[in-house]
Amino acid sequence: MGFGALSKSAEQPLSLTFLGIVTALNAEAKSLTKRRIGIGELVQLPGGVLVQVSGVGARSACLAARTLLGKGADALLIWGTAGGLISNLSPGSLVLPKTIIGADRSVYHTDAAWHRRLCSRLTGQIGFHEEPVVEGTVILTRSIEKATLFRQTGAIAVDMESAAVAAVAKGAGVPFMAIRAIADSVEIAIPQSALSFIDEFGRLNVSMLLKELAKHPKDFFTLVRLGRSFHAAETTLARVARLAGSNLLVSAANGEQA
Repeated sequence: MGFGALSKSAEQPLSLTFLGIVTALNAEAKSLTKRRIGIGELVQLPGGVLVQVSGVGARSACLAARTLLGKGADALLIWGTAGGLISNLSPGSLVLPKTIIGADRSVYHTDAAWHRRLCSRLTGQIGFHEEPVVEGTVILTRSIEKATLFRQTGAIAVDMESAAVAAVAKGAGVPFMAIRAIADSVEIAIPQSALSFIDEFGRLNVSMLLKELAKHPKDFFTLVRLGRSFHAAETTLARVARLAGSNLLVSAANGEQA
């Protein structure tokens, strides 16, 4: 279910805070709306929420966040998937971090009131983790790389966009939230071949996929597992959208009551 079938009471706080959502991949945006969002397209969902698919990486996420602010957003949310860094995060596990750690070890905080209200809405409905998420500058393909990053930072998950959006939000003085679902657990090693047939927006090049599988046929089973893991993450994100409501409880940033 997308945002189009939500109660009137869930939509009312949007007049107080205008939410802009950055998501890296088209596939991640599908958990927010059934409408297909084109590359670089800015889409307004029912209730006024703006969504932009940025593409993978800090620079793209930063540009998308600034675009949303320029369109009037006064709260920013990064939405999508992440890689797990600890063994008890399985595909589909939900992470609602209180802090984001940048690649330079800068620390950004999600909005406390917004975070508290979101956790309250989801408690008893879906399990979640609140430990930090850390910024990765490249896709971590090996389990040992993920385990090392956990030991270095204490973060339980890694992505390439949250810190960039958090930095933009901090600079603009607007509330920030991160919602991440685990798409690849720490024990899954991502084949190098997978990096060659998926672009920065998550689009699949079928001919390149077949070519890589012909060279590395053993990668097939890992890719199937990764596909299932990503689907589990998408399912979690869609459930969070349904439970939280059209504005994802952004009104908590203004101290509004449910």
